[in-house]
Amino acid sequence: MRAVKTLLFSVLVVFLFFSLTKNLFDYKKTLDFYKSFQEEFEKEKKTNVSLKTKTLKNSAPSELEKTIRNKLNLLKKNELAIIIPKPTPTPAAVAAKPQPAYVQWWRLFFQN
Repeated sequence: MRAVKTLLFSVLVVFLFFSLTKNLFDYKKTLDFYKSFQEEFEKEKKTNVSLKTKTLKNSAPSELEKTIRNKLNLLKKNELAIIIPKPTPTPAAVAAKPQPAYVQWWRLFFQN
């Protein structure tokens, strides 16, 4: 009878131990997921604030006027437009094609 109680107790302890380790690993996974989710949430919150700020800035009357004037190339009174021409591309220097070795030897010995 005593051996049966010891065996049942041992089985119960082993079962509880494995259950505890499984729960600890699940808790760690859940905690890691929560931290990553929280970091992403904070990142998106910052992005949201920056986008709202940008929207407010772009919807300001002075900013709208500036954007419209720049796109339509309009000027206010007493403003001077400076138009800078686009630079012309400079042609690349063409490297001379090296002559074959026998031509170089021929010139070295017979044309000098």
